[in-house]
Amino acid sequence: MSKTFFYMFIVLLLIGSCANERAITGGPEDKEAPEVIYSNPVNESVQVDRETDILLRFSEQMEQKSFKAALEIWPRPPGGYEIRSSWKWLKVTFNDALDSNETYLLTLDKSAKDLRGNGLSKTYVMAFSTGSELNSGRIVGRIYGSEDIRKNGQLFLYRTFDTDLDELRKEPPDYIFQPDNEGNYELPYLAQRSYMLFHHWDRNRNKQIDGGDYFGRPVSASVMARSDSLLTDHNIWPRLVKPEKVKMLKAGALASNLIQIRVNRPVTKAALAALEIHTELAQIPILGANTVSDDEFAMVFETGMPIRHADAIWLRKFADTSGYSLHSDTLAFKIPDAMDTLLWEAPEVGWFSGEALLMPGDSQAVRIGSNLPALFSTDSAFQIMEVAGDSIPLTGNLVKRNSLEWLFLPDSALKLGHSYHWEILTQLVKVPLDSSTPDSLITGQLKTLTPDSLGSIRITQMSSSRLHCELSGPKLIRNFILAPGTETLLDHLPARNYVLSAFVDKNGDGRYNSGGLGPAAGAEPFWFFSDEIKVRARWETDLGYWSLRTK
Repeated sequence: MSKTFFYMFIVLLLIGSCANERAITGGPEDKEAPEVIYSNPVNESVQVDRETDILLRFSEQMEQKSFKAALEIWPRPPGGYEIRSSWKWLKVTFNDALDSNETYLLTLDKSAKDLRGNGLSKTYVMAFSTGSELNSGRIVGRIYGSEDIRKNGQLFLYRTFDTDLDELRKEPPDYIFQPDNEGNYELPYLAQRSYMLFHHWDRNRNKQIDGGDYFGRPVSASVMARSDSLLTDHNIWPRLVKPEKVKMLKAGALASNLIQIRVNRPVTKAALAALEIHTELAQIPILGANTVSDDEFAMVFETGMPIRHADAIWLRKFADTSGYSLHSDTLAFKIPDAMDTLLWEAPEVGWFSGEALLMPGDSQAVRIGSNLPALFSTDSAFQIMEVAGDSIPLTGNLVKRNSLEWLFLPDSALKLGHSYHWEILTQLVKVPLDSSTPDSLITGQLKTLTPDSLGSIRITQMSSSRLHCELSGPKLIRNFILAPGTETLLDHLPARNYVLSAFVDKNGDGRYNSGGLGPAAGAEPFWFFSDEIKVRARWETDLGYWSLRTK
């Protein structure tokens, strides 16, 4: 069969299939990822005609509009290209002839979706050469971190290695790839040379590396694509980028000593605990603070002194979710003519230690946090009792820490390994700022752990570096430092699976540095334990001798 006849046959087949295709309707729920089941040219073809078209066929009907953003061709073809598609077919036509003796990669990332919204399981790569051979260099590695970081973001590869990334980011990269859902990636068919590589999860989609994004580079600032590079993994641990500053969007009074402030960043409990409010004259005392349930950018404060209308105020020590302490710009404080209607919401009740489960040896105080200043008129307004048994409330004292936070201190020690039921008798609670009187019963449960349900992990550190470590599991995080040649026992761990990570703090700032924007600004060395660590009750898990392997 001649080449001309073959292409005519393919085009006729495409037209015929388009005429008969219809969008899917009904049927069982589809959760399978679509696949590319045919390509022309065939993957890894050589001596491809410089005026060729590309045809792809999919295993199921696709959302055609998703192709435009998902498809890329590297390096950029001269003159660009046009995309045409039907439900199952995609055709790429080049406006000008391709360069001679060049390896081209067509990539289709995970944003290409079928009609049920399922994306490709990983970036599809199809390579072909207009010369006699394909480029043989490749770069492989893995993205580390939480599941959403591993699944999101893109890898950007540039053919230069002597330019700041903030300048490079303004230019189209030479290659863009995505990790698979486990964080693994492979950049194949590259010319053998040095490149700059980084991972960027551009969460605000402004094509800049800025606050709130995740960014990371390999330990080696310049990576080499070689035919034997499968022996070298360029692993990356992206971290949240430090924002520039906090911007106050709105500040005003809800009552004489109760104010609400909205900012341009999500508010956390850590932010409330560290934050300071200042005017031109003095720092404003904060008696209580809380978040706003339906607005993650807002917070409410009870102040120890009123703030005057038109005072210039600003925030200090706002703890961003990245862990950096930030300061705000100034904003004129305004007292509105009419106050908003305030509603008292169900308080947050938990152990004062901050853990979801009470560990042996922890303070048995119960913390009660309110969104509005509240007054518990008697100790019996909060009651706690065993779930199993005679359900007699335990005696104790309610202690006011501030108008938004109370502690219940039981007179007798709670039993370990038991579940407790708690109640707030809201008819005994006064909320002066609330527009309605609470008249319902608020209930919940707390749980204590027994030493027999806990296990431990033993680690012996044998590398030459001081390691900053983190053991994380469901509702529990332990941070610790391992000096060279030392042994550490982590005890009182609930029986569950944990992830262990470590890094070398080369710049001494106490946090992992995932790389800077400069040409030689690689990341700090890091390590992840290869598997989840299973802790069993009444059992010590010995991880043996541990040496940091540079990532």
